[in-house]
Amino acid sequence: MTGMPYTKGARFLSLCGTKPPVKSGVMRQQRFCDDKIRRLKSISLMLSRKSFSGYLSIDARWTHRRNSPSCTVTALDAVTKRVLACVNINHIGGNRQNAQYSGASNNMESAGTRIILKQLKKYNILKDVKEIIKDRDNKSVSIFKEFGVSHLERFDPGHVSKNISKDFTKFSASHKTVEVFNDKTQKIEKIERPFWGLNASLSMWLWSCFAEENIDKRTKMWENCVYHYVGNHSFCEPHNYKCFE
Repeated sequence: MTGMPYTKGARFLSLCGTKPPVKSGVMRQQRFCDDKIRRLKSISLMLSRKSFSGYLSIDARWTHRRNSPSCTVTALDAVTKRVLACVNINHIGGNRQNAQYSGASNNMESAGTRIILKQLKKYNILKDVKEIIKDRDNKSVSIFKEFGVSHLERFDPGHVSKNISKDFTKFSASHKTVEVFNDKTQKIEKIERPFWGLNASLSMWLWSCFAEENIDKRTKMWENCVYHYVGNHSFCEPHNYKCFE
């Protein structure tokens, strides 16, 4: 049912102090469970599509961080949190079942996204999509254009925040010491760890920006935080946002 080999599963149960069942009994139950799971899956997907909110979220999960042999791409209703479609992409080789993919591992998500969009079009709900929420790593721009939904693309705030935090960590690590000119002493001084503790503050402010529904205002809120961190607080109040000057 889970795809785990019997030997591995039995060893896992033994380590947990549970006596593993007989292999023949497991095989009989597995066939029965597999058929039942497929039926329940079909019913669940059908109900999810009927109640589709229009806000589509597409993401992938790999079995390994690098050069993964398998990838699962899932389409979720971002409002109801229910699965609309799901596809497994398996790289050819290694005696993997139902292997159908021979390209690069980092393009598995794009291959799965194309199949997902075909399924949504088949079930006549692609036309009901209002927004497509995805991460920045998804290389599916051309695929969205192919299906005529590229204008609905939106970045997932969680992934955006994570990527910005990661980039800032790299930046601060490469700038552990900076030189600045002191106007009072008229000398160049060295400052150690100038960006220490700033990552958490930026992350909190970024989520405050995401909470703003006005896109123009949200953008200026993010841009104005630069003035704040260098000591200029004239744009910190909402009525003084630079975008309204």
